Amino acid sequence: MSHRPYPRVDRARHQLDRHDDEMPPMFEPRPMTPIEQRLARNAQAILNAAQPTVALAAARLYAALRPCPASSEEKTA
Repeated sequence: MSHRPYPRVDRARHQLDRHDDEMPPMFEPRPMTPIEQRLARNAQAILNAAQPTVALAAARLYAALRPCPASSEEKTA
């Protein structure tokens, strides 16, 4: 005997129709308040201003950590 989760075919179809959503409900974020908008603009400006400094620091760190050639590989003129 096979298992039937719903005793009637109509009930089974009704349950399938209820749960046959292709997409879940979408979340819509609330609009930002003026203070939040100002904070977001200020944060973006700070990040944009700091980008060249961070790039320079990264280049200097890379140069400092680059492996030095061994003494036998050094070339003297």
